[in-house]
Amino acid sequence: MAEQDQKREVILEAALKRFSRYGLAKTTMGEIAGDLDMSKGSLYYYFPDKDRIYVAVIERIVSRCFADVSSFLEGPVTVQLVMDRYLTLKEKILQEYHFLFGVHEWVREKPGNLQRQVGELVQQAESRFLAAWIRKGIADGEISPQHDPEKTAEMLVHVLFGLWVIWCKWQAQGFELHHTENIKEFMHREKMVLTIFFNGLR
Repeated sequence: MAEQDQKREVILEAALKRFSRYGLAKTTMGEIAGDLDMSKGSLYYYFPDKDRIYVAVIERIVSRCFADVSSFLEGPVTVQLVMDRYLTLKEKILQEYHFLFGVHEWVREKPGNLQRQVGELVQQAESRFLAAWIRKGIADGEISPQHDPEKTAEMLVHVLFGLWVIWCKWQAQGFELHHTENIKEFMHREKMVLTIFFNGLR
């Protein structure tokens, strides 16, 4: 099993390089297999199609991000320090992997099923982290205990996701998300939302 897990990691790393250079649409299973000097049949043994590889790549990136910031929660940190760490990591991910998160898909009125699947994956991971963040704030006396961590986290995720969709629609009118300054501006807006939200939870 350990060998299979290691092989999956190698495949995901190769796929990430392909996606970053050519995009999802222009990457094929054959090209990923070729980069690894393996047959397409062997690649299909690990992943039934390119979409599954794409989702696994996103899951890997998101999992690593929230593992980092979740471990940070275990120390003697304030709500503000957690926010700073969280926003720094999120900005880094957007800078490095903006091409994976389907900005142009969210400009459409109805994103495809694959993009919705990725959106749900990210939202679930973010919701779990935010609920843990709120629970810590309650335990430390920074957040009022009247707030339900899970329900509050779910609402906050929806607010942040709405901010993301609006930003993507602006992008269609001339904004380029991959430009460093535009990502910094987006993260500044997200920090404003989080600050207002958490101040309201005190």
